[in-house]
Amino acid sequence: MTGITAAASYVPRYRLSGAEIARSFRRDGSNGLRSLAGPDEDALTLAVEAARRLPAGMLDRATSVVFCSTTAPYLVKNNASAAHAALGLDPTVPAYDAGGALRSAVGALMSGAPGTLILAADVTTARPGAPNELTHGDAGVAVLLGDRDSSAIIEYTASHTEEILDHWRHPDSHWISQSEDRFPVSIYLALLQNTLTRADFGGSDYVVLSAASSRLSKAAEKQLAAVGKVSRVDGVGYGGVADLLMNLVEVLGGASTGQSITAVSLADGCDILRIRVADGDGSLRFRPALVEEGVTPAYLDALTWRGLLDREPPRRPEPRVVSAPAALRGASWKFTLKASVCGACGNVSTPPQQVCLRCGSAEQGEPIAMSDRAAVIRTFSIDRLAYTLNPPMVAAVVGFEGGGRLEVELTDTDPDAVAVGAPVRMTFRRRHSSGGVHNYVWKATTDGIA
Repeated sequence: MTGITAAASYVPRYRLSGAEIARSFRRDGSNGLRSLAGPDEDALTLAVEAARRLPAGMLDRATSVVFCSTTAPYLVKNNASAAHAALGLDPTVPAYDAGGALRSAVGALMSGAPGTLILAADVTTARPGAPNELTHGDAGVAVLLGDRDSSAIIEYTASHTEEILDHWRHPDSHWISQSEDRFPVSIYLALLQNTLTRADFGGSDYVVLSAASSRLSKAAEKQLAAVGKVSRVDGVGYGGVADLLMNLVEVLGGASTGQSITAVSLADGCDILRIRVADGDGSLRFRPALVEEGVTPAYLDALTWRGLLDREPPRRPEPRVVSAPAALRGASWKFTLKASVCGACGNVSTPPQQVCLRCGSAEQGEPIAMSDRAAVIRTFSIDRLAYTLNPPMVAAVVGFEGGGRLEVELTDTDPDAVAVGAPVRMTFRRRHSSGGVHNYVWKATTDGIA
């Protein structure tokens, strides 16, 4: 039996609301609210942020990494390698992409071996004005698989594969296409009933359901009433490839020992998992996303962030394409945020230095990771002319606990609320994209600070 050792999910701070869309078009208000990735977030950064929320020491147990997404930043290039680097995993831990389809994450969950770290995330690219613009949201999730001694045990599974044309995206298109859903709904409901009957799942304490269509989700929820009441994260929407795992983490975080969960995924077939909570307080191993009210940006800004609206950029030189050799030389700093430590005086240097700036010694101690260290703002500047998708840019010098200072960009932060001495945390984000290359860096944020 495969188990789930630990899991965590992440939801961005921004929200897209029907009311904001209605305001932009000067019409009566409409309903709907879903999570929205920020201008410097994508599927990779969402997945990394989720993995960083895992309980301490869990990443050290990973023996392989599988990254699943239908909106991965790169094709051909392995996105999991960047996640592997950002998380500071051992180079001997293999990392692979297994994405492109909504079913990929549940497939990794059902077939993964103990020690597999599943990273799943999506950023919705619905066409403006389409129904799923407000029903599909952005989220990331990380799940570490274990053996029969895990906190939650996958007791058995059942699957049925069917070729169904209901949601798809052409590689050259920005947005998802959706068929008229009455016919696919009837097919999915028949598959669900057949799979439930064949496996005899019976009743459960919790039920989680993942379906891309709102109509299908409502109909399947009624059909699952005999199994149990469906639980769902509010205010996020359908999370794409991360949807099932995100809702599963939410339930596991509040479940008690001995309780059972039935997880159902309806995407190109039907997959059902029966999971039993085996060990203690779920809050110690399972960390659901902190879904708060969030910040709602202007609708035109939201479209610009996703590349769906080509607005006039700042009249400044565009950022240069990242140099592959330079990125390779600085990989341990750029992705892992490791600082150098002087072997003579113990001074911490960020970025790393070959010669200590304090005492001039070339003696080097072991490098240390700074991404999880507490930090505070030492000084800051608000730049209203810099090239950014979310002006103004806030640049700050942060001081780390235990030594080291670093000039960074602040993100997910209200410029009017920035103050010297305010605590911040580091977050892995995209600085800019140029020439088809994404420049990932570490930024600082006041969001999520207790």
